[in-house]
Formats: sequence, C-alpha cells, structure tokens
Amino acid sequence: MRLAIPLTIVAVAAALLSGCGGSDDGDSAASTQAAPKAKGSTAPVGASAHECKGEGELRATGLPCKKARSLMTAWGRTEGCAPIDGASRSACGLSGAYRCLSVVTEKGISVSCAKPGRSLAFTKPG
Repeated sequence: MRLAIPLTIVAVAAALLSGCGGSDDGDSAASTQAAPKAKGSTAPVGASAHECKGEGELRATGLPCKKARSLMTAWGRTEGCAPIDGASRSACGLSGAYRCLSVVTEKGISVSCAKPGRSLAFTKPG
C-alpha cells in the first residue's frame, strides 16, 4: 500500500508530461514568446525552464512569468492544494488543465504544476 501512492504520483506526472491531448487557456504568448534556447543545449526552444526574477524559486517552462505568478497565487488560494496538517503530499487541479503535486520538504512545500507543454515549479517557505 505504501508503494501505491508514490507509483500513482509518478504515473500522474508521466501522463501530464507526455503531452497527450491539449487545450488553449489563453497562453498564446507562451507559444510565441518561448524562452530562448541555451547555448550548447539540444533541447527545443521553450523546453528549458527559466527563473522568474523576484519570486524566489519560481521557475517556468513554456509560459511567461506573469502567468506563472498568477498560477502560483491561485495555488495558494485554492483549498485542498496544500497538504493538510500531518500529510506529506497533496495534489489538486488548477485553472482548468493544470495538475499540481505538492510535497513537504525541509524548505517548505515544494510544488510542481503542469499541463502538456507548460509547467511551473516553486517552493512555499514553511
């Protein structure tokens, strides 16, 4: 039973990152203003994460920092996204297509939210 939860989390994360399906949530700026390709990188344009300045450890892939900030704020305001007292993990849906996985760490709550082609990760100090 203890192994079932981590395997479920891995399966959900793999499904989110596999790129199956798609929808348009108004992130058209993300597709036209992708992060520039790093020198020496073999990853496609927009496939590498970029740090959003002024937001601590907020990193985004495939979406502008403004949208990443609004999703981070929405995560903090959405009931059930943060792990409840005594729990080490949680998961929730956010802004329609995004799925967020959270885990309690030494630094606080580490959060990863994704939908096909877009993701963000941040740590909420605890």
